[in-house]
Amino acid sequence: MEKILLALTILATQLLNSQEINSRKGQFFASWGMNRSFYSTSDIHFNGNDFEFKLNNIKSDDRPYLDPEGLSPKYSNIKIGYFFNDNYNIVFGSDNLRYVLRNGQDVKIKGRIDADSYLYDGVKYNFDNVYNHEMIHLSKSFLQYEYNGLNYIFVGLNRFDNLNKFLHINTDKFEVNVEGGVDFGLVMPNTRITILGNESYENSSVAGFGLSANAGLNLTFFKYFFIKAALKYGYIDLKDIRISKVDASETVKQHFDFMEIPYSLGLRFQLFSPKKKLKNISKPDSNEEAISVKSSDTDKNIREVIVVNEDENSAVTKKCPGDKALAYKEKSNSATDIPTQKGYNWLSLYYTYKCKCDNGSIYPDDLVQIINNVVDSYLENTGGNYGKITKVSKCKPLTNN
Repeated sequence: MEKILLALTILATQLLNSQEINSRKGQFFASWGMNRSFYSTSDIHFNGNDFEFKLNNIKSDDRPYLDPEGLSPKYSNIKIGYFFNDNYNIVFGSDNLRYVLRNGQDVKIKGRIDADSYLYDGVKYNFDNVYNHEMIHLSKSFLQYEYNGLNYIFVGLNRFDNLNKFLHINTDKFEVNVEGGVDFGLVMPNTRITILGNESYENSSVAGFGLSANAGLNLTFFKYFFIKAALKYGYIDLKDIRISKVDASETVKQHFDFMEIPYSLGLRFQLFSPKKKLKNISKPDSNEEAISVKSSDTDKNIREVIVVNEDENSAVTKKCPGDKALAYKEKSNSATDIPTQKGYNWLSLYYTYKCKCDNGSIYPDDLVQIINNVVDSYLENTGGNYGKITKVSKCKPLTNN
C-alpha cells in the first residue's frame, strides 16, 4: 500500500504545469458528489467477555446507492476549499464510504468463543470452541457486520493545473484541468453489528484515522461551475469500536486499504474582490513616454497598455505606432474569441514599441528591456501561436536631429 500511496503522491505533485486560462487565487469552491469504493482484505479482531477471536483475510463490499435505503445525502462526498495560489488549494471534506462484510465466505479463525447456545430465526446454534486457524463459514447466524457510513473527515492539499493550452482549447469558457493531492483525517464509522445471537447494535463515534492520495479530472464551465471525477487510494486504521449495547468492553479493531472513485458537481466563487494591480515601467522624465501596464481584475493575462508622448509633433510620434501595430490592432478588434484578441493585442503592443526602438528613444536601454519583457509575456500567454516576434539587443537613441 505504501508504494501505491507514494506513486499517487508523486503523480499528484508533478502534474503538468501549463498556463492557466482563468486566475483562481483567492477563490473558494464547494462540491457535492457520490462515490464507489473497493477494499482490501482485512483481519478483524473481536474482543468481549464471551469471545476473543480474529478472522483473517475478510472480504467486504461497497453498498450501492440503489439499495432499499435509497439515495440519501448521508452517502455523499462534501468538500469546501480555498485557492491560496492559482495552482494550489487547501480542502476540507467528508467522504462517506460504505463497508459491508461479505457473508457466505469461508475464512480462518483463531481464538475462543464461550457464548453458549442461542436461537437465530428459530434455529439453535453453538459456536463455542477454541480455534487455531480452522475454517469457519460466515453466515448471518454467526456474524453480520458493516459500517453503514464510514465517514472519512479530512483536510488536504491539492495541486491544480489547466490543460487548455496543451489541448489547444482557445476559450476561457471551458477548462480542462487536472487536480491531485494528499489528505489526512479522522474516521467516524457508523457501525452496525449482530454477533453470536446478540441484539443488533448500532454505534457512531470517532474510531481511527485515514490518509490517502488522489488524482482526477476537473471540467470547468463558464469559469465557475465544474464536474469532477477522480481516483483516491488510501489507508484506514480503526481501533476499539464498541459493538455491544450493554457491555462497553466488547470491541472490534481492524485496518485496511481502500480505493474510491468519487464524482461530484461543484462551484468556484469569489467572496472578496481582488485588489487591482498597477505596475509602472517608466523613467520620471517628461520628454519620454510613460508606460503603465495594468492587470485585469478577471484575467491576469489581459494587459492594457497606454503609451503617452508629450511631444505630439515629434518625428517618432508621427511614425509610430506604425502600420504593423495598427494592422494587428485591427485584427484584434475583429477577432471573435478572447484568446485570439489577446494574441493580436500582444503583437500590436510589440510592434508599437519596436517602432519607437527603430526610430529613436531617449532611454534606448530601458526600451530594450520593455520589448523583451513583452516578447516573454506574449510567448507565455499565447505560446507564440499568432505570429513570430523576437527580442532585440539594442534600440536607436533619440537625438536632437
